[in-house]
Amino acid sequence: MFIFSKTFTCPFCYGQHQDKDCIYRCTYRRNGKTSGGCAKGFVKNPDETIPSKYISACMKCKDAALIRYCPSGKTDAYGNHYIIPERAINGNSFPIALVGAKQSGKSNYIAVLIDAIKSKLSRSINCSLQFCDQQTNDNYKRMYYDPLFNNKTAVNATDANVEFPPLLYSINFFDLKKPKIKDSVTLSLYDTAGENFDNEDTVYAYNDYIANAKGIIILLDPLQVDSIREKLQGKINLPDKNSDSDEILTRIISAIRSKKKMKENAIIDVPIALTFTKMDVLIQYSELLGLPEFLLHDSSYLDKGAFLLDDFESTDQAIRDLIDTYLSGNLAVQLRNFSKVGFFGVSSFGENPSDGINLSQKPHPFRVLDPLFWLLSLEKYIKTIRG
Repeated sequence: MFIFSKTFTCPFCYGQHQDKDCIYRCTYRRNGKTSGGCAKGFVKNPDETIPSKYISACMKCKDAALIRYCPSGKTDAYGNHYIIPERAINGNSFPIALVGAKQSGKSNYIAVLIDAIKSKLSRSINCSLQFCDQQTNDNYKRMYYDPLFNNKTAVNATDANVEFPPLLYSINFFDLKKPKIKDSVTLSLYDTAGENFDNEDTVYAYNDYIANAKGIIILLDPLQVDSIREKLQGKINLPDKNSDSDEILTRIISAIRSKKKMKENAIIDVPIALTFTKMDVLIQYSELLGLPEFLLHDSSYLDKGAFLLDDFESTDQAIRDLIDTYLSGNLAVQLRNFSKVGFFGVSSFGENPSDGINLSQKPHPFRVLDPLFWLLSLEKYIKTIRG
């Protein structure tokens, strides 16, 4: 039996809720039937959910367990209500809004990020990653891990017409001196189609997801930047042109302020990590583009088991220089709407597939953990040191 009195962030709608806001069903089965009935004789709603007036009594029932559903009534592509896993409420909620234009690399980034948390972050800071529900484990393996790591092909772009549930994980941080968990966060990652950020109407449909996030990672494909495309024209196969990141950022800022009922000039207190993807391509032409080669290697955070300010500041400045050189000034100005901004560069593949799909080997990503490391350090889950 679970009774939570604290306010929590639903991992599906990202709204702030209390227990009384949730939709409930129970596991009671009458005469072996798969549904219906109530041990206490309460009359349920036609869809088998429990009327709110009975919830307090039902929480004390010893004949069945309660199942908690997303308070907003959100359903998956098959019309099933999202079940909120106990782990998603028991730990500290840490929803991250992952945004970017179409083909900016969100799906591939999620694929390598989860694997890197398991293989690298866990050893570095003595933590473990656990999936919160079986659906997360199944979807990650089928949609992300198998295509990229087993078949060596890029992950399929997210369909804008189908809403997939977020991937829900618990990161448990262990005490170095005692065999116990000292802290835990529930990581919620939505892989939203890039097309959903192409106009204000669809962005507003996701304003809970964006406005209530503990951090925003906005992915920017450098191969979409006109001045970079010009320098690389004829040297690599360039992707089709999509929405500019500063346009997407404008819509996101507007949606957050609308949801939070903020004034137009109010600073948004949500940290945002502007992250260049496909850094392997830029490093390959570093002399042409004027980039430092240290960006080609993983940061030294992992060796130290702490967030290193020196390393962060070097990377941050290198990406700021890249933006100042090749992007319009509007993007930098837009970022001033946020109280905390970090600049990062990552590579999900470690190489640039010649056909954009098939890799020559299993992915060997670098720096993919940096934005998450930064966001966790801001929340004090990871210590910050100088040097």
